[in-house]
Amino acid sequence: MTAVAFLPVMFTVLACITGSLLLVLVYLDNRKSRIDDSINAFRRHIDALSPEARRNSVMRNPDDQMHR
Repeated sequence: MTAVAFLPVMFTVLACITGSLLLVLVYLDNRKSRIDDSINAFRRHIDALSPEARRNSVMRNPDDQMHR
């Protein structure tokens, strides 16, 4: 009989854990991530490179200089 009483408790605990995990996933998914943030991070990364390493990236996209 103790096993029968244990099942509802186990189900309740698992439901709470699953619900909490779902709330965390929804929160992480709804964080505002804009495309401009990614573009700015890429530009910061390129600016941190040495001139020799940057030359290949700049030569591939010459139109980028007009937008700055």
